[in-house]
Amino acid sequence: MSRNHSAPRPDVGAPFVEGLRQGRLMLQFDRSNGRAQFYPRPQSLYGEAGVTWREASGRAMLFAMTLSRVAPPHLADALPYVLALVQLDEGPRLLARIDAPPGQLAIGQRLVVDWRHPDSGTFPVFKPAD
Repeated sequence: MSRNHSAPRPDVGAPFVEGLRQGRLMLQFDRSNGRAQFYPRPQSLYGEAGVTWREASGRAMLFAMTLSRVAPPHLADALPYVLALVQLDEGPRLLARIDAPPGQLAIGQRLVVDWRHPDSGTFPVFKPAD
C-alpha cells in the first residue's frame, strides 16, 4: 500500500492570477534582497528568507519576438500576432503578446503592460511605450 506523506500545497501562483483579474501584474520578491522572480515558486531562488508579493511596474523591454500564425481559440481573430519575450524592469522575463504590428517593433524597445484587451485570456498584453 502506497502512502502519500505530502500535504496538499496551496496554489503558489494564486496571487499572480488574482492580480491578472484585477489588472495588476504581481511578482514575487525575495524578502532579504528584493530580487524579483517569475514564474511563481513556493520559495525564493535567491535565499532562504522567503518571498513576498508586490505589484510590478508594468514596464518592460522587448527581448525577443516572433510572429505567431497559430493561436488558441480565444485569439483566432487576432492572427497573426506578435508573441514576445519581454524583460520586466524588475528583472524577470515572461512570454506575452504584443499589441503592435511587427514592423513597428524592435529588440530593445520599451513596452508597457496594457490591460484593455478582453481577448488577452489570462496573461498580460504589452504595447510600445512611445
